[in-house]
Amino acid sequence: MSTATGHHVIHPGDGTNLGAIGLGIHARLTGADTNGAYSLFEYVVPPGLGGPPTHVHTREDELFTCVQGRVEVELDGERHVLGQGDSLLMPRGVPHVFRNPFDEETRVIAVVSPPGLENYYRELSQLPPGRDMKLVAEVMTRYGLELRR
Repeated sequence: MSTATGHHVIHPGDGTNLGAIGLGIHARLTGADTNGAYSLFEYVVPPGLGGPPTHVHTREDELFTCVQGRVEVELDGERHVLGQGDSLLMPRGVPHVFRNPFDEETRVIAVVSPPGLENYYRELSQLPPGRDMKLVAEVMTRYGLELRR
């Protein structure tokens, strides 16, 4: 990082791995890095896996850009398949879920604004391995995320 100007190149492998619930979650930039503007994540989604069940962010907007493979996103009941280079804005307050039902690994870059989701992922990464949704839901609640059935 260039401390004089605050800019820097983010290389593969840079950032903090906060992997949880079977996903690779790499915090590439946090709110501290962007003067509170946004956070930047890379999600690595193995075949047959996805994020948490349908949920709502009450605090953040998310912009997903698929950079490898394909990802299926259900946003407000509408199914979207993002291929390499495709982006989808997921505004706060709108139910969504993402998954990789395909045969290849998926990588998604997510810009999240305002920042803070890195704290949620950090806490998730401290949970025991697996997908105990009761524990996940408790963490989600603390960070303004709500599960939808």
